[in-house]
Amino acid sequence: MSGMYLLPVYYTTTNNKKRKASKKTQSQLAAECDHQKFLKKMGIGSRSSVGSEQRSSKPWVTGSSPVESAKPKVVYDSSMAKKEEKVYTGTEIIGIAQMHKSNAVPVRGKKQATEVANMRRG
Repeated sequence: MSGMYLLPVYYTTTNNKKRKASKKTQSQLAAECDHQKFLKKMGIGSRSSVGSEQRSSKPWVTGSSPVESAKPKVVYDSSMAKKEEKVYTGTEIIGIAQMHKSNAVPVRGKKQATEVANMRRG
């Protein structure tokens, strides 16, 4: 049996000591330098957005940058269109019948109503 339950409330087994960050090795520094050169060659080396074209996070909005045009052109697809709402006209279902215990079923006509009534009686 473990004696952990006998320890006081403030005792913890997690280690919260702060440790020194280790220094980067020569190979890590060289790799970072090569990577920075590659990024600069590709045109994305600095974090400033001045003079560079920003990619839109919204693919449906077109236009090179928000600075060029105050209102970006929005392209709509037919799949984005609002669907036509389905409205019940009130001509198909004439009522609700109780088939067995709490089983409510819609009745679509006079014939179906008599069938449900006969089903309940046997």
